[in-house]
Amino acid sequence: MKTLIAIKEADCNWMRETLPDTHPLLAPLCNKPFVEYLIDFAILAGCREIRLLSDGPLSQIEEYCSNGSRWGIELTYSNLHPSDGEQELLRKNRKFCDTGRTIILSGYNFIDYDKTLDYRSLASIDSAGAIASCPGGSITLAGPPEPSLTDQPLPPIGLTPVDDLKSYCRIAMTTLETGSSRYVLPGYGGEPGCAIGRNVTISKTAQIHKPASIGNNVRILPGAVIGPSAIIGSNVIIDKGSTVKESIILDNTYIGEQLEIEGRIASKNTLIDPESGVTLAMQDPHLLAGINGGATALVLWRKIVHALAAALLLLLLSIPFAILYPLLRLRGKWQDVPSIPNAGLAESIASAFSLDRYPLLPGVLTGRLAIIGSRTHENRAANHAGTDCRPAVFSYAETEAWAATESDAAIVERYHALHSTPLGDIGMTIQALINRIHYRNPT
Repeated sequence: MKTLIAIKEADCNWMRETLPDTHPLLAPLCNKPFVEYLIDFAILAGCREIRLLSDGPLSQIEEYCSNGSRWGIELTYSNLHPSDGEQELLRKNRKFCDTGRTIILSGYNFIDYDKTLDYRSLASIDSAGAIASCPGGSITLAGPPEPSLTDQPLPPIGLTPVDDLKSYCRIAMTTLETGSSRYVLPGYGGEPGCAIGRNVTISKTAQIHKPASIGNNVRILPGAVIGPSAIIGSNVIIDKGSTVKESIILDNTYIGEQLEIEGRIASKNTLIDPESGVTLAMQDPHLLAGINGGATALVLWRKIVHALAAALLLLLLSIPFAILYPLLRLRGKWQDVPSIPNAGLAESIASAFSLDRYPLLPGVLTGRLAIIGSRTHENRAANHAGTDCRPAVFSYAETEAWAATESDAAIVERYHALHSTPLGDIGMTIQALINRIHYRNPT
């Protein structure tokens, strides 16, 4: 038995508007791409050959699904015309459907099936035609019946159109609440009702209320409350004290401090009300923002740029450091150079050149520190536990004229850690050096 999956652009244009960079078949549903639910059903029905048809581009699907070997099937791709009906699809794919039974899954619909049941009896049903339908499409049998591999009757099959954000959100929440026993959902740890992906850091003071689904590479910071009924995508950060319930947080999204999200879809810097379709683009990136992908290449490039900057500073500051270090060390003022009240000439020069940070620069060459990131003082360590902030020689807070409080500094540092670029870090390092020239602590 074989399967044709036919998806027309007209049926899912609304999803393209919501996720313009993602093919509708890759839209996440409980952190699992939509297309995988269709593939899972075809496999449960005994199909080992599947062809995906569309009148739109399929390059993203081909890149993700490849030839289907990850599921133990043969997956191929072809085009269709927007006006093609089922008979025309069969005619155009007659070599694929030349013998035996074919299942046609048409439309952008969610199939309500149960992974514990046996759907192989679809092959032996005598009559062809639709076995399930909805306004958005159908599940249709074509071709002659095949010998049955099971004596079990056909289990019930439901079909629900995914035709707007409201239906998408409703299906996602229903799948979250009841789907762990019915569908193969992603998750590598946790307990019943709480699927947790890989590389997830959850603060000890954060709360997770079931049901919840958490993707890969997620950071949940102190005081955050997740759930009930929360779907957190991959590469997401939920900052301190924020609440997410009855909501979907899509991939690559940053939720800022003390933000409450209920009954919404969050995608990068945009909040969407699935009931009304109203969208709100947040202008303050400290509250809601996107997170850049491609982390592996970016981290390597950042380390190279930071190491070059540190090597240059080591070279330029070596002479002032060699001259002033013995004097200030002898006077016991070395570590407090920037904050010494009524500083003398030596202290002023050392502060202007940030010589108190000079001993930290070799750590950038070894990769232990960044040239700019989060401050490395001991009283900052607890605040950065479990975050993506990078211990560094200079802090992002120093580029904004020394944030007034520890909380302000933490916000600044987390924001720049998410949004800065390697070359931009060099400019920010220069700004931090300039700000330190003018900084004095009078107490």
